[in-house]
Amino acid sequence: LNVDRLTRQLTKGSCSQSPMARYDCVERCLSRAAFYAYGKFAYRHRLLVLLLSLTLNILCGTGYHRLEMSENVSKLFSPDNSQSLRDLEVLKAHFPAGNDSQDFLPNRELTFTRRARFIVTAPDGGNIMGIDSMREIVELDERVRSLNTQDDETNKKTDNQTLGDPNLAAETYETICMRWLGVCVDNAWLTYISGGIIHHGILLNLTYPFVTVGNQELSLGASFSGVETYPGTDVIREVKAIRLTYSLSGEDEIAARWEDLVEEKFDVLREGFNSIKLSRTTSMSLSKETAEAGLYAMPRFVVTFLLMVIFSFISCFMRDWVLSKPWLGFLGVVSACLAIISAVGLMSYVTKFNVFVALMPFVVLGVGLDNMFIFISAWRQLNPSLSVEERVGQTLSKAAVSVTITNLTDVLAFIVGATTRLQSIRVFCGYAGVAMIFVYVYQMTFYVACLSYLGEREAQNRHCFTCQKVRKRGERGGKLYETFCAGGVSENNAFNDTHSSEHPLAKFFRLIYGPFIVRPGVKLFIFLGFLAYLGGAVFGCTRVTTEMKFQTVTRDNSPAWVYYGEEEKYFTEYGPTVSVVFEGPVSYWEDATQRRLLEIQERFTRNEFIFEDARLTWSWLPAFERYAQLSEGGHSMNESEFYVKLGEFIEDPRFSQYKLDLDLVRDADDTITDVLASRFVITARNMSSTGRGSDMMLRMRELAEEESDYSITAFSFVFIVYEQLVGVIPVTFKTLALAIACMFTIAVLMIPHPICAVFVTLCIVSIDTAVIGYMSLWGVPLNPISLVNIILCIGFSVDFAAHISYGYVVAPEKDPNLRTVSALGMLGMPILQGALSTIIAISVLSTASVYLFRIFFKTLFLVMLFGAVHGLLFLPVCLSLVGRWMPHKTVEQGHQIAGTGVVLPRTDGGYHPVASYKPDSNIKGQLFVVEMVSTV
Repeated sequence: LNVDRLTRQLTKGSCSQSPMARYDCVERCLSRAAFYAYGKFAYRHRLLVLLLSLTLNILCGTGYHRLEMSENVSKLFSPDNSQSLRDLEVLKAHFPAGNDSQDFLPNRELTFTRRARFIVTAPDGGNIMGIDSMREIVELDERVRSLNTQDDETNKKTDNQTLGDPNLAAETYETICMRWLGVCVDNAWLTYISGGIIHHGILLNLTYPFVTVGNQELSLGASFSGVETYPGTDVIREVKAIRLTYSLSGEDEIAARWEDLVEEKFDVLREGFNSIKLSRTTSMSLSKETAEAGLYAMPRFVVTFLLMVIFSFISCFMRDWVLSKPWLGFLGVVSACLAIISAVGLMSYVTKFNVFVALMPFVVLGVGLDNMFIFISAWRQLNPSLSVEERVGQTLSKAAVSVTITNLTDVLAFIVGATTRLQSIRVFCGYAGVAMIFVYVYQMTFYVACLSYLGEREAQNRHCFTCQKVRKRGERGGKLYETFCAGGVSENNAFNDTHSSEHPLAKFFRLIYGPFIVRPGVKLFIFLGFLAYLGGAVFGCTRVTTEMKFQTVTRDNSPAWVYYGEEEKYFTEYGPTVSVVFEGPVSYWEDATQRRLLEIQERFTRNEFIFEDARLTWSWLPAFERYAQLSEGGHSMNESEFYVKLGEFIEDPRFSQYKLDLDLVRDADDTITDVLASRFVITARNMSSTGRGSDMMLRMRELAEEESDYSITAFSFVFIVYEQLVGVIPVTFKTLALAIACMFTIAVLMIPHPICAVFVTLCIVSIDTAVIGYMSLWGVPLNPISLVNIILCIGFSVDFAAHISYGYVVAPEKDPNLRTVSALGMLGMPILQGALSTIIAISVLSTASVYLFRIFFKTLFLVMLFGAVHGLLFLPVCLSLVGRWMPHKTVEQGHQIAGTGVVLPRTDGGYHPVASYKPDSNIKGQLFVVEMVSTV
């Protein structure tokens, strides 16, 4: 046999000579030229490549001095340039926001005002409307009001445990509270009953939902919950929960110090109370909880790292002490950690860290190991007698295209995610996308250099732990030596069979699992199982809900978590106030205009989301009409008379609150000459969920748009929160569609057959549908947090499908079933290892005390589970059915099995690559058969 002539014959030809070659030009260029050449280069310069990768990591790590945690929760979850933010600017241009130390009322606030809140309940969950409970509530109010902003410094210096020193020049609630007409506006009902309790030991009657204090009618709806009245009256008999509010104004720094003091002194504030139980929050509690949640994830990452090291050691270990590669598994974990360090360091120069980014290391550490298993699997399939340089080159030739496909699709998925308007998702995708780029970089540099060094160890037949040279199996040595020391491929193996270094699990996929699933009866059973799986997914998609709770980003049983749980339980009936603003020229003095404005106001209050009770609507126009009627007898006014009367109206103390609802133009004499904008304020009802809040917001905007005669804006400060759920489903599908299109494009370019690219895309659609559907059945709603996970799903769902498709295409067998078995034998084990590594990496989050982390675990677990099932079950069966219409990749196209161009037939229809032809080898009379598409 003329080996040189056969080799030339095998390598002769061009893309036009083979049907398969019409699709694999990109793959051939990358596999044969780029990656094969780079692998040999990296081996020859392994020390340089290793040092360069470590230098890159050090340079990127310099960014850690810029690492800063983002604590602005409202900005984190608010869409950029959303309508609510634009509407907020409109209102700020016309009305005070409530944070500038001027007289103000809480029901007109435009932003999240600084405040502290307490919810008071009975220890047994019963009635707190008793003299003992109310006495303790009054005492609590006194303790809160006595807190001063120097209290913490005083205690540090004097070790005094009192709540404050009134002689100190410090800020207390009384000096920084939100005021109206010189009086703190919060908890006026408590001032009303405290006199009777303190001086007479009696509890004055309160009526519900309104109580009259002096000449003022106060609403108790937002302060009292679980109210029962005496039969036939509105006098309160029983109350389940009371909410105390302390709104602040003035300098932000001073208000922040007072809020911090409330949190620090909370245990002192509630000390000695036996009849009441407290929960508390401040305007900064959620931001602090979010920051702490991100830090809370760090210790769990250490556990994940140790689990990954153990798993990698076990996965890369064999019964052969030379062929085992436990340290290569450990270095794969190190490579992923280097990517995490570089990504966080580099991105710290660009943007802030947030609670979502704290999840990124778990993803990268789990997914970053997938490609390591592909490299090791490719190495083991090569002939051990090849030189280390050749094996490294051929390992990259076999594995790097598949690795490139998966990394590229992961990065593209994060790029698509980074185009969303939610800052939390955009920042997370930025960090994760950069991390996946570094994963690829370090795998192709650091890890390949390590593979070269450890490949030398194997070639020199050194022990995997001690690195001492040992005898090969079967050579002279005792049983104990054979058990704990011997290893390597014996030279007595005439053909240097690649299966001598095959892992037992890979043999299972090649010899047992693969042949089993290609049986006709098994294929039918798998097809029926797929239909059942898809039916459950579609059913789940019909049950998708949108919901976002503040408790999601807080630690279980933390003070903020307890408070928001109590608030959701008791205080949802009376919702936030909504400002309805009229801008531009409006003829307010005309009777027809006034009637039209009142009709519009009535339309806004007559719907399921708003209280119709006039006492829960604050409108200057009806009050002005009554005032004008009493003073002018109700006759019509012209424009100048209207402005004069309006000036008198807002200066009357009874109606001075309406100054906050009018943006007036005055001349040099302080006379009103125009009204730039006006508003009325209504109260939302039954805001039991953020989903219902979003529906209310949309209804208010719809009503505003229907009035084409006026420029109307409806706004509430909570709309910034509700905005995140508006359109989350359309945004999800838009993101999915764009990402899937990108995935398909990459698959067409990189996988050497368009049918496989189509099947990979269908797998992505199937997995994404299943994740959304089963996610909803698992109790995970659709919101910005789960949207992050769905973006992860897009990228990671392609990984296993791309691996098995690529393995199927490059398999040299002609029979579709044998090609399926070959692909599973080559990639079944690394796919299973990759899925398990990611599940193990995120498993520590399943018991996390932050609900956000548990949602993350649920979603990514589904992605890995369904991805592995598709890669190991559904897709191989599909490819075995359509493979007859797909030209197979012949031997001459597989550079990865070309040692000298000589191949030996296997009994299963495949080929054994041989490093060199030995004339004295026992060929047993077999012919060397090379099958080509156009020539035999």
